[in-house]
Amino acid sequence: RLRFSACLVLSTLAAFVLNMAVAMKTLLVACILAGAASLKTEQDPCAGCNEGLAQAYQMCARDFGNPCAETNDAGLVSAGAGEKKDVSCCMKKEKHDRCMECKSMDCQFKTCKVNKQYYSERTIIEEAKASTNEAYKQHDAAAMKAAGWGDF
Repeated sequence: RLRFSACLVLSTLAAFVLNMAVAMKTLLVACILAGAASLKTEQDPCAGCNEGLAQAYQMCARDFGNPCAETNDAGLVSAGAGEKKDVSCCMKKEKHDRCMECKSMDCQFKTCKVNKQYYSERTIIEEAKASTNEAYKQHDAAAMKAAGWGDF
């Protein structure tokens, strides 16, 4: 009878340890999944679209043309796999392309943060200067004189 009791205790202990191991593994998996879910934060692809990026992109375009073009061992652009002309400038070019897409997005009800003036700040300023009262007066006076209305 003692032997049977010892076997029963050992089997109960083994079942307890097995259940505890399964419980610990389940808890570990749950913690990993929760951690992965908390790390999955959405990044804004339209962030950082500013004049600094535009200038950096222009310098890269000046120096490398298409910095993402892949070159072969001889340094010539090839159709096959190779080495990019400049990796850092390639990343700036890709970011610039993404910013140009963001600029053209239609964000109704302010659902996204987009710099609508990206890569056209100077053009917008010049257009605004052309729309001032002084600019209109000069244009109107020139147009009236050309139409034969005399000096005004």
